[in-house]
Amino acid sequence: MSKGNPRKTTGRGQPAAHSTYGAEEGSVAWGGNAADGPRALQFTVLNWALLGSAALLLIAGYVALASSSPALSTVVAPILLVGAYVVLIPLGLIL
Repeated sequence: MSKGNPRKTTGRGQPAAHSTYGAEEGSVAWGGNAADGPRALQFTVLNWALLGSAALLLIAGYVALASSSPALSTVVAPILLVGAYVVLIPLGLIL
């Protein structure tokens, strides 16, 4: 056992990995600098198109849900609402 190097090593002479997941000292999690302040969301035309189509799909889903037709309110409406909430809104926020 070597007494000259107090740092922990992986056994191959390399320093052991820290639990910071690649973040440097003084950096804010997910990158950036705390002095920069919060960044605003920057939506593109694609984001607005996806969110707009999600809004239209939500309206159509709730109209179908309120209809008196059993097939429309029990089959079509849930598909429209799940498509809007689970697919289009997350895609509109992520992309």
